[in-house]
Amino acid sequence: MVDRKEKKREMKLHRALRSDWSEITPQQRNIWQRCAARSHGTITPANIVSIIGAALTIRGLVYLFNDQLTTGLIFIIIGRCADILDGIVAEYTKTKSPLGEAIDASIDKTLIIAAVITLFIKHLLPVLIITIMIIQAVYNSGVSVVAKGLNAQLHPSRTGKLSAVFEWSTVGLYLLAHIIHTSRHATIIRSLGVICFCLFVILALISSINYTRNIYYKRGAA
Repeated sequence: MVDRKEKKREMKLHRALRSDWSEITPQQRNIWQRCAARSHGTITPANIVSIIGAALTIRGLVYLFNDQLTTGLIFIIIGRCADILDGIVAEYTKTKSPLGEAIDASIDKTLIIAAVITLFIKHLLPVLIITIMIIQAVYNSGVSVVAKGLNAQLHPSRTGKLSAVFEWSTVGLYLLAHIIHTSRHATIIRSLGVICFCLFVILALISSINYTRNIYYKRGAA
């Protein structure tokens, strides 16, 4: 029962302690697993979905930079949906791996930093929100570097994923408020953005504390 719950959690979080294809013989591997094994985990359906999603998100940020807010928001929404889809694809094709997990996490961090910089330049988010998002991104990047130095494994958590959802929701809602700035609904949408931001802060803080504790325990064990 516990194994089934853990496996379901890994699917949703794109988490993997080892590659799926390493646990079976070459003869038992499906076509996706064979491709993944030959490319050392680089070429997998989930990685392709992640990269396509990143490309769409970056394209959306370019639109924002060029003041095409509506088109930019649409591209960003579609691109970030890939962050949910890639874990499902990895589970369906049985191609989860530590490399895929690392690619997914690296793309997430890179995109949010790129988004925050773009929004800062275009004055699309309040300075306070941008500052806190930057601090959180820098801190988590630093934690990841320290974890690698200690050979500690940090896996995506449900709290971390939820914080990212609320972070991108904050971005989306503020963009939507800018798009319909002449409407009386803009204030309501912006208020929803504030609520999402508060939830992001709470969950991000919990997630960062948990990551830090894992490193602390690993350091103590060493």
